[in-house]
Order: sequence, then C-alpha cells, then structure tokens
Amino acid sequence: MTTIAKVMAGFALLLSPVAHPVSAQAPEEKNAPVTVRDGIFTIAQAERGATVFAGACKGCHQPEQFIGAGFIDAWSGQTADAPFEVIRTKMPEDNPSSLKRSEYAAVLAYLFRLNGLPAGDTDLPNLLRKLKLI
Repeated sequence: MTTIAKVMAGFALLLSPVAHPVSAQAPEEKNAPVTVRDGIFTIAQAERGATVFAGACKGCHQPEQFIGAGFIDAWSGQTADAPFEVIRTKMPEDNPSSLKRSEYAAVLAYLFRLNGLPAGDTDLPNLLRKLKLI
C-alpha cells in the first residue's frame, strides 16, 4: 500500500459519525466532544492550505484523491492528530517533515474543507496535544 493510500485509508476514521469522546467542551454543551464537524478550522486557514498543497503536494497528488467516502472512511473514529502526524511525518515524500507545523495544519484544514466540513472561527491547531482533543 502506498503512503498516499495509507493516508487516504486513515482519513475517514477521523470523520466517523461515532464521535471520539474527549474532555474539550463545545460551547453549546458542557460535556459534548469536539469533532471535525464543529468548525475546527477557518476558511482563511484552508485557503492557506490550498496554497501549500499547490506548492508542496500537487506535483504528486491531485485534490480529488482526498475527497469522498473512501478517503473519509479511512480516518473514522480517530482524533485529528492522526492524519496530521501521517501527513507531517510522511510528506512531501521526497522531503518529509520539511514544512512548518502551521503549514501541515493548513493542509489538513484544506482537506477538511474539500470534504465539505464546516469552517469555524479558530484555526486548526498544530500541536498534537490539542489535535488529540478533536
């Protein structure tokens, strides 16, 4: 299985309808877990991610590879740190971990946006301890 296939296979687990319970609190409900469906990135961040993707990823990948049920199902049930770390440690394939953490977070926000997830008022964090809460 290629690295991109593994990334695609894992992404959908993150988007599972079964929310991963966490201690972070949504404003509406005191004990509700925060999920990718709660607006965890901004439109501006996703746009920055599109720019990073065009420069660092598009030579090997097309955005269409990251859209759809197969891609979404792969990350179902996982927290946002999982795809972030896979992308950060494996991409770009010719120079893994060469981008800034903020750029990897922006790319992940872009992938979320491509899949129709809602944007919010706060950028997706680039720290694993915070991403583990989403």
